[in-house]
Amino acid sequence: MSEEASDRLQGHIKWFNHQKRYGFIRRSDGRNDVFVHTNEFRHRSDGDWVAEGDPVEFVIEQTAKGPSATDVVIVRPAE
Repeated sequence: MSEEASDRLQGHIKWFNHQKRYGFIRRSDGRNDVFVHTNEFRHRSDGDWVAEGDPVEFVIEQTAKGPSATDVVIVRPAE
């Protein structure tokens, strides 16, 4: 089963290295973790403070190096 680019997925930040500006997202559907770069956050400043365990929504894009998360949004709890 293939994933369409328009399908938004959910997950949590597995780990993120702010010096190297990348990390991985643990997908909620149990499939393989996905690479994420700080430039792929919808709100660029989110990549400056994102932390392990933060819930996110994202889209997967196939790149030459494999699947990568794009249009990443940190999901904030409703107030």
